[in-house]
Amino acid sequence: MSSTNQEVEPDDPIRVSRRSLLGAAAAGGALTGLASLGPAASAASATTMVGPGPGRAAAAARAGSGRHREFWLSVESFEQNLVPSGFDQMMGTAVSGASFAALGFRGYTPGFGALLARDESTTGIGLNSGIPGPLLRTSVGDRVTVHLRNNDHEFKWPHSLHVHGWRYAPASDGSWTYRERAQDARNGSAVPYGETYTYHYTVPASAVGTWPYHDHSMPQIYPGADPDVANPMEMNAQLGLFGIIAVTDAHTPVVDREFYLFFHDLYQDDVPVLSQDFDCFNGHAYLGNTPVFTSRVGERVRWRVAALGKEFHVFHLHGHRWFNGLYQTDSQIIGPSTTATVEYTEDNAGEWLYHCHVTDHMQGGMMGLYRVTR
Repeated sequence: MSSTNQEVEPDDPIRVSRRSLLGAAAAGGALTGLASLGPAASAASATTMVGPGPGRAAAAARAGSGRHREFWLSVESFEQNLVPSGFDQMMGTAVSGASFAALGFRGYTPGFGALLARDESTTGIGLNSGIPGPLLRTSVGDRVTVHLRNNDHEFKWPHSLHVHGWRYAPASDGSWTYRERAQDARNGSAVPYGETYTYHYTVPASAVGTWPYHDHSMPQIYPGADPDVANPMEMNAQLGLFGIIAVTDAHTPVVDREFYLFFHDLYQDDVPVLSQDFDCFNGHAYLGNTPVFTSRVGERVRWRVAALGKEFHVFHLHGHRWFNGLYQTDSQIIGPSTTATVEYTEDNAGEWLYHCHVTDHMQGGMMGLYRVTR
């Protein structure tokens, strides 16, 4: 099945302005290629981004690569230790009970031939270790095909793929409801264990920026959880089935460093094998376990930040500020299923904290390090 509407939709000024408020004034990634996630390579990114509105939409439509991009994503189950060091370097305390049976998306070569190698460059897919899934990079005007394989050998639950930002027909929505139960095999909302489903999308001009993708299939209860207490809604996503989509156009600025950061919360009520609630960055919690990002003075830096779940977070970066479309700031509110694209030129060497500025979330593990050298 494929989406029949291949037109590039006009920009929505209200929508773009809202995303600007979330730090997306310089939205999008510097895209020079994605051959590693499929046979199609990307067009080189170009100059400075212009402001939102119909003029930009028309320019983006003309500049879109219009290529076909094909991704091979596998839903996989694995043991995840949120605190592999067993230690919180911020508070100097031991942390135990942080392992659970997790789920994640992993990217493969065509036909699910081989696991794609990690690539943390400005055009890469990231670690491709499962939480989060590989960074999916596209350009305005692209046609996108995603083959999803359900290889969840631990739970054998049905799974799906639901994307934000790209355009799709109902057959590629990937969201499950009880009334559609009889149509699951046809609409990709509950792909059974051991089977595959193919989704089709297009990339409109209004999609430039950062977006989440995630499982949106049947609600599930983790083994051993109390059904009267647990929240089954998007349990698959809570266990790790999420990732980031980056959409660029010819106006997306080139950067020297691009980081991706996913805010991720797990709850003991939902996952009873955990010793506590955990607040994570990219599948890990607490200083000394969360990602360490690095850059050099003079480099242009981009952060792609996203969240799901039910919490509101504040992305805060010590020693730095950026323009969010209206004013300079050093803190950015991120709510469920929202994103921010933060850009600046690095000018402050040192070792800096990045973290969520909600105190409960800091206590739960949302702390990391950013190192800047000269």
